[in-house]
Amino acid sequence: MNTETAHGPDEAVVVFARWVGQNGKKTNATTEAGPRAHIYSSSIPPAEPIRPGTRVRILATSPAWYTTYVGDNEMYDAYDAHVVGEVTGVAGWKGRKIVLQIANECAINPIKTVRLRIPFAPNVTVDMQDVHVPLGHHEAHETDLNTTSVVRTSSGDFQCGARTCCPPWRKLVGENFLQEPMLEDVGDRTGADGGHAKMQVRLTSWHEIAMTKSRTD
Repeated sequence: MNTETAHGPDEAVVVFARWVGQNGKKTNATTEAGPRAHIYSSSIPPAEPIRPGTRVRILATSPAWYTTYVGDNEMYDAYDAHVVGEVTGVAGWKGRKIVLQIANECAINPIKTVRLRIPFAPNVTVDMQDVHVPLGHHEAHETDLNTTSVVRTSSGDFQCGARTCCPPWRKLVGENFLQEPMLEDVGDRTGADGGHAKMQVRLTSWHEIAMTKSRTD
């Protein structure tokens, strides 16, 4: 990973990780879903070790051959996961991976709790000198770290503005767009006296078109 992708524009440490799922489900069909947490997993060491208090930005990865049919299994594309925030603590362990909890600040992402699984490699992936490793959990092996992969990034991967984030279309049309009337059932017909006249819009199916054509042939 090059230095250009070591930090985001807000100086958050960039972490490349893949989305693996979520936890928190409805207890039954009539109750609302409780707070959900999305889970990401990484084996690529970040540019610097992270710890509680570190501000991070997650760029989600997917194999490059999904879009370019490149045969290299160690090449990935990155996209903005809209996860930016501070590591608040340790949520648990997953084998030789430590699970860090992140308070997501993105204004448009409804998922406010994110958990990141990352190999427990002190001074490489994490700075956890004060964290007690529970009995039965071990440090990551060298083979647990992916140091040979290539991740392709672009400037568009850093669009999430955390607390100031907004949908891309809102930046183009502004807030007043939401106040404009939207006509769903009528259309405009030009040439009428006094300006535009309203006419009812009728949707025609392909079946009707075919039947009309057969009657005229």
